[in-house]
Amino acid sequence: MQQELINYINAQRAEAIEFSKQPDCWMGMMVDPADTAYWSNRVPSGTLAEFERTELEESAYYATADAYSKGYARSFDFSTMSDAQLEELIKEACDEMDAEREAEKAYQAAEEKRIAELAGSLSVDVNTLNRWMEAA
Repeated sequence: MQQELINYINAQRAEAIEFSKQPDCWMGMMVDPADTAYWSNRVPSGTLAEFERTELEESAYYATADAYSKGYARSFDFSTMSDAQLEELIKEACDEMDAEREAEKAYQAAEEKRIAELAGSLSVDVNTLNRWMEAA
């Protein structure tokens, strides 16, 4: 394994240890670089470039799966895509997830407004209306 990759892993592990010293905080830690069996399977060439490429492909898969579906994510051959294509796919998936969150917020706000208007038309407070709807 190249020293550059070992240094990267050790830096992440040190960051995780320091972060986890804070109250109520924890951070995942990469496997120790001394575990050669793990790393030889994960990064066969042992280079930081291969590790970063693998991480990029996995990020593209998980972002796509989260934004759309696992089936859709499996339809891609990430290994044939360029780094720029993967980064664009990740950006699109993240933008989609952001749009979904915003749409959900807008829906919730509209629903709260509708309930408040209904409660007002019935001359009751929202809590009373909610109680009535649950009882029904």
